[in-house]
Amino acid sequence: MTGENETRFVHTPGAADPQYHALVPPIYKATTYHQHDPWQPGRYDYARSGNPTRQALEEAVAHLEGGVRGFAFGSGMATLTATFLLFEAGDHLLVTRDCQGGTQRLLRGVLQRFGLSVTYVDTHDLDQVDQNLQPNTKAILVENFSNPFLWVSDIALIAEWARSHQLLTLVDNTFLTPYLQQPLTLGADVVIHSATKMISGHSDVTAGVAAVRDPDLGRRLYFIQNACGLALSPDDSYLVFRGLKTLPVRMDRAQANAATLAHALANWPEVAAVYYPGLPSHPGHDTARRTAAGFGTMLSFRLKHPQRVPEMVQRFHFTQVGAGFGGTETIVSLPELHCHAALTPEERNERLITPDVVRVSVGLENPADIIHEFEHAIRAIDD
Repeated sequence: MTGENETRFVHTPGAADPQYHALVPPIYKATTYHQHDPWQPGRYDYARSGNPTRQALEEAVAHLEGGVRGFAFGSGMATLTATFLLFEAGDHLLVTRDCQGGTQRLLRGVLQRFGLSVTYVDTHDLDQVDQNLQPNTKAILVENFSNPFLWVSDIALIAEWARSHQLLTLVDNTFLTPYLQQPLTLGADVVIHSATKMISGHSDVTAGVAAVRDPDLGRRLYFIQNACGLALSPDDSYLVFRGLKTLPVRMDRAQANAATLAHALANWPEVAAVYYPGLPSHPGHDTARRTAAGFGTMLSFRLKHPQRVPEMVQRFHFTQVGAGFGGTETIVSLPELHCHAALTPEERNERLITPDVVRVSVGLENPADIIHEFEHAIRAIDD
């Protein structure tokens, strides 16, 4: 990582307080703003339409992503919803097959009822992407890295292909964050994050952010944000802004821990497979090295004996077990029960999400403690 990249997160636009020169943006709780001249209203009039605290965060997000406009939403799913509402009944989308269960639940259970059709494809395979192009295809949504198997897509290659077919490229970059990759600079049109995860980083706020590289697209997305009331609250905007400042430090530590754990798991006979792009054996290793500034803090693995997963979970001491990720603590999720529980059993089987799959969000603990924790939970099962 370059020092310049780290410095960008500490000193972002929007942070300055022009009145008192505070080092952090104030929290503005007001819902209504007095209009001195109703025929020429000021920058803010009603909280749903704009808020100074949220504006500070949105400006920071746009800056860090290399975009022209940023947005802050009430959750990652609210961000995805607003992005999908850019399209109309009859439109078709291509979506990463190995994506989080919530995305598939939103598309299948809500948006497809309104006439939006979807084809799931392996976006790391451009031939497969091209083969599934339809006359009414309007966009491709890439989850990079994917969840839970961390497939790596070449964003620049996909964006070039999409432009040649007049499609939008949407990238859910939650796993990598703007610290490790900026999809807009690679040619994507919209970048999306569940800021609940790494960006906030403390498991204490629910939020989503997005950025665009085209002003007209920004105007369209703002209309949806305002019309649907999807914007983030001032208090949560403050928390997300605070998390941005320490993102590089947290990501560096957690990423180093993830690499250490991945290499250890790969050498244990009880583990059938490890999915981490930082391993040279991972199919996306070279693409990740070329297109991102790191390999991230997430990994998944398979136990050789699925029936041992419940006992493994019970043997953890400090590792948390649940659906979330991206906090300071190491969190283990069982995709079948957590992040992909919204899928039908048939959909999970199709995506190879079986009871032996374990996803790990590696935290900031001492690396030796993490290794000892997993060794105790996995290797000592028969003790």
